[in-house]
Amino acid sequence: MKAADYRRSLDDGRRVFLDGQPVRELARHPLLRVAVDWVAESYDRAGADRGALGLPRSRDELRAFSELLLRSDSTLASTAGCLALEALLPELRAAHADSARAIEAFLGRCREGELRATVARDVFAHDLRVVERRADGIVVRGSKLGVAGAAVVHELLVLPAGRAGEASLAFTLPVAAAGVRLVCTSTAPREKDTRHYPLARRFSVPESVVLFDDVFVPRERILLDGDDALAGRFREAVGVWERARSAAQLADRADLLMGLAQTVTEMNGVPEEANILEKLSAIAVYATMCRAGWEAAVSRARPGAAGVCLPDEAFVYATLHHATHLYHEMVAYLHDAAGGLVITCPSVADYDNAEVGGYVEKYVRTMAGVSGNDRMRIFHLIRDLTADAYGGWLKVSSQSVAGGMHAQRLAAHAHYDLEHARARVREAAQLGGSTS
Repeated sequence: MKAADYRRSLDDGRRVFLDGQPVRELARHPLLRVAVDWVAESYDRAGADRGALGLPRSRDELRAFSELLLRSDSTLASTAGCLALEALLPELRAAHADSARAIEAFLGRCREGELRATVARDVFAHDLRVVERRADGIVVRGSKLGVAGAAVVHELLVLPAGRAGEASLAFTLPVAAAGVRLVCTSTAPREKDTRHYPLARRFSVPESVVLFDDVFVPRERILLDGDDALAGRFREAVGVWERARSAAQLADRADLLMGLAQTVTEMNGVPEEANILEKLSAIAVYATMCRAGWEAAVSRARPGAAGVCLPDEAFVYATLHHATHLYHEMVAYLHDAAGGLVITCPSVADYDNAEVGGYVEKYVRTMAGVSGNDRMRIFHLIRDLTADAYGGWLKVSSQSVAGGMHAQRLAAHAHYDLEHARARVREAAQLGGSTS
């Protein structure tokens, strides 16, 4: 599938709404086309960047795979998460043959058609339930909230959220299935001139409330129906690449924060002032630890089920929590070091204006070798990343990965090598041996 094929594939009758209006052509919509263009760009890349994913089998492949997920649109990571169900097949074939067949069929469709998929699983899901059972399938009604990228992918993998009393129901559906509606939000800039939104104009992916209005699910698409223990395994499997991409992305973003802080203070002419150095050094420590956590997750990776090489979950969860816990503080340091021009700097269009453009350049520049235009672009990048709609979405969505910060702490503890820690205590205290 190439970019043009992908764009045509979205013209399948899917029911998408944004700002209270139905969206007829996603590729032409002023907001949603940002995501369409991003995904299409990934399809047009050569080789490994194409839609059919091969999951990594070694640490070297894991590192390359992680880099691929970072430089590609976010639906590639969600698709990889869906394909991670492959790891469950060996055990399912023996005890849950119907589930295994449904998963194999789903994986086959995605790989053969180079389809994108996303996971519809929300802890605040509103009453998604079976309202009718038939010989050939089930009819479901309800919703899933905050489904990333649903409007611009082909398949939905619907999973139970794991709440007490919730039915353990998992199935797949085409986004264009009858009765499915998507109510979208987007952080793509709404202005006609989007040049001073360097990130949002390229990397905004819509979130959706997915509505299921008496939707028929064929029996061959039902992955799970009533097995609570297996539902937990499904959730853990499909979340691995979302967690991994987020940890890698947070390490990458920490490097960007450090680079922005250093660059803008140099452009401002104050990189050596004591209060600025204090902030720069704090961000440097933060960025180093975020990078160290992700590098440790990769270097300690090991083969899991079906031979797929997975990053060390203890370090993934610890990196997620560390990065999100301190992110607001690091952004505050960046804003304080940069100054008020983060939100008041003139726009690109102001530079184009024949009457005021020259004055804007004259008064925004600071020194020889630092043009006002370049300084303006750095301020716009800081604002877009950290102080506008896209930056707010980025912060909240990153913080919510793997169930939020409380769940990240609990998971980091659960995956920690506690036996090694206990052994260190026994050794230090000389328990079970001579104390002389």
